Amino acid sequence: MYIKFMESWKDDEGVSPVIGVVLMVAFSIVMAAVVSSWSEGVKAPIAPTTIGLDINRDGNNVFIVITSIDPITASPLPNVDVTYTDSSSQTNTASFPDVNVGDPIKITVNGPARMIITATYKDSSKKILYSQEV
Repeated sequence: MYIKFMESWKDDEGVSPVIGVVLMVAFSIVMAAVVSSWSEGVKAPIAPTTIGLDINRDGNNVFIVITSIDPITASPLPNVDVTYTDSSSQTNTASFPDVNVGDPIKITVNGPARMIITATYKDSSKKILYSQEV
C-alpha cells in the first residue's frame, strides 16, 4: 500500500511552459499598473532653489525688488510677507500677493528696522529669504 501511494505522487507532469509564461507576463502587467498608479501622485517640487533680492534704504523707505526666481516656472510667488520691527518696537507685517521678478515692494519704517522677508511658493511651502537689520 505504501508503494502505491508513492507511485501516485510520481507524476512528472507540471504546469505547461506556456501557462508559466502567461502567468509571468500577467504578473508583470499587474506590477506595472501598481507602480504607475502610485507614481501618479508623486509631484516634482516646484519651489525655487534660488531667489534674488535687491534691498535698498532711502531715509524711512525700504525698497525690495525680486531680481530673479530660478526656475522661472515657479514665478510669480503667490505671496511675500515682510515682517519688521522698527524703533517703535512694534512688529508689523505686510503681505504682497503674486510677486513677480521686478515688482517693487515699498515699506516705510521709523529708524533702524529688523526685517524678515518670507516667500510662499506654489506648493504652499514657505522659506525665509532675508532676516537682517536694514
